Amino acid sequence: MENPLVDTINIMANTLSSSLKIHSTEVLRQLLEPVKEEYGDFSFPAMRYTKDANTLIQNINSALGKKANIVDTKLLRGFLNFVFKEELLLEKTINYIKDGNKVKTVEIDKPLTIVVEHTSANPIHPLHMGHARNSCLGDTISRLLNARGHRVNRRFYVDDVGRQSVIAALGFKVIDQDPIALSERLNIKPDKLVGWVYAVSSTTIDLISAKEKNDKNEEEKLASILARLRQQVSPSLFDTIFDKLSEMPDIEKVISNIMVRYEKGLEPEKSLIRSIANAVLEGFKNTLERLEIHFDHWDWESDILWGGLVDKVIESVRKNKYYMIYKDAEAINIPQIIKDFLEGDKNLSKSFDLPKFIDIPPLIIRRSDGSTLYTTRDIAYSIYKFQVTKANKVINVIGTSQRLPQLQIRLALLALGYTKEATNLIHYGYEIVRLPGRAMHGRRGEYLTLDDALDEIRERAYFEIKERNQGIDNTEAKKLAEKVAVGAIRYAMVHLNSSKPLTFDIKKAVNLKESSGPYLQYTYVRAKNILEKHGEIDYESIDNNAVKEKLRRTLFINALKYSLVSAKAADDMAPEDLVSYMISLSDLFNQWYEVDSVLHEKDRGAREMKAFLVSLVKQVLEDGLTIIGIPLLERL
Repeated sequence: MENPLVDTINIMANTLSSSLKIHSTEVLRQLLEPVKEEYGDFSFPAMRYTKDANTLIQNINSALGKKANIVDTKLLRGFLNFVFKEELLLEKTINYIKDGNKVKTVEIDKPLTIVVEHTSANPIHPLHMGHARNSCLGDTISRLLNARGHRVNRRFYVDDVGRQSVIAALGFKVIDQDPIALSERLNIKPDKLVGWVYAVSSTTIDLISAKEKNDKNEEEKLASILARLRQQVSPSLFDTIFDKLSEMPDIEKVISNIMVRYEKGLEPEKSLIRSIANAVLEGFKNTLERLEIHFDHWDWESDILWGGLVDKVIESVRKNKYYMIYKDAEAINIPQIIKDFLEGDKNLSKSFDLPKFIDIPPLIIRRSDGSTLYTTRDIAYSIYKFQVTKANKVINVIGTSQRLPQLQIRLALLALGYTKEATNLIHYGYEIVRLPGRAMHGRRGEYLTLDDALDEIRERAYFEIKERNQGIDNTEAKKLAEKVAVGAIRYAMVHLNSSKPLTFDIKKAVNLKESSGPYLQYTYVRAKNILEKHGEIDYESIDNNAVKEKLRRTLFINALKYSLVSAKAADDMAPEDLVSYMISLSDLFNQWYEVDSVLHEKDRGAREMKAFLVSLVKQVLEDGLTIIGIPLLERL
């Protein structure tokens, strides 16, 4: 059962849909478009579809039946404008809440099984702010889809196969240390330790290459980076890694050999790389736990490889008519697939959204040395995700820089006969995260880790909380500060459209006055405090006419719209739309309360109505914050 406003809008949308022969989802989208407040609460461009708007109005009123009395429908400038009779809507909403219902996301009629794969950071260094955007977007999308009623399966893909993992392993091999034991001895998080070893090893290897090429400028730059790295964790361990790698003959051949042996699951490479990856994952889980981000499954890339799934894909490609040799390597002919499958099928072509003016090259599936590419393994993993979950859709949260490989994978699936998988594999892309005046470079150990960002915000929040709450217990203040830090990060990572680059500024992230996670937490606490001071609401004493005052009415209608806004945000996979709504509602609530006090209202009927309005806003904030992943606070 939906709240009375949503229930009414759904009836109107279904009536418009059947009358005009357009999908009800499209009607709802039109209704939710911003409309001038003086025109109505909702609006629909009727004359775009028909010249007989009066018949539409009759159909709507007939479908609404007894509910028709709570909304007026008028035609103005070609638009049907719907204006709710706020006192009647309030009465029905009060009864709805008294019956134990809540204002929440509208659940879909036909739920799907949806896999959301996100974060999936290489297990070679700690999660940094670039990963934070992936993690927060992926988790918020998962929560949105779950609130919408879908069956959501969250998966993390452990990318432990490839050159980067080998370089990290090579560093630990030459120091002959177990990563977990060493991290405990040095009192450093295991993922941070592995990140340092990886940066030292990769930079040393690049320096060796620069010397072989006699590139003096590159040598000087890399030597400066190594000098910085030497001072960070352990100069003696640094010297061991640097000296032994520098003495190693034909280091590229060593790296290639380890890669091939690991792909075959041979020892000691198997145990070495697995031990390092597990150490990093321990650090990942600790960091993600702080953000209340969890996964249903952790899938290892090496398991996909060792289980024979990649070999099956390669054999399928070899038997396929699109098999070819490209640049002396085995490949699949992507340009021919596009020509054969998409050029004559507009619907299929639209679903793939091919980039204009860019030629998509063939996809290499196996190198000449016998090793596979990550895209080959991703084809196998895509098939695996659909098969083990019986998913209707699989959403990959991956940076926009991977748009081309993601398209190649989908096109390869299409040619291999996996039409359902190809058309329901969704790349949810996101742009990079920038830091003001600072660059991030994982191979050089240059990044702001997610842990460090959380710690810095927590410290700032701790002092703010102590200053605002004299005498507060230090332990409680630290717990609150941690929740503020989580709220600040999660808001900052999802408030902007994912297609836009994001600049992360800690000062803006902790702003209590506007557009931040802490601001939403503050608004929630404010509503909660008002209700605690007011006490239990006397529903029988509420004066329904008291809602007619302009700001009260606007806040009331907007709070009830939450159910539709969050449902649309889920359908569009647009968490930024939900965040924008939450900020707008919070602004409206704070603006209203500053000029229209609840606790000092002398008229009992008006006071109880205003308290009910506060409870409605608190309920919406609670649901919305939970979906975004921003912790609820008891005080601030």
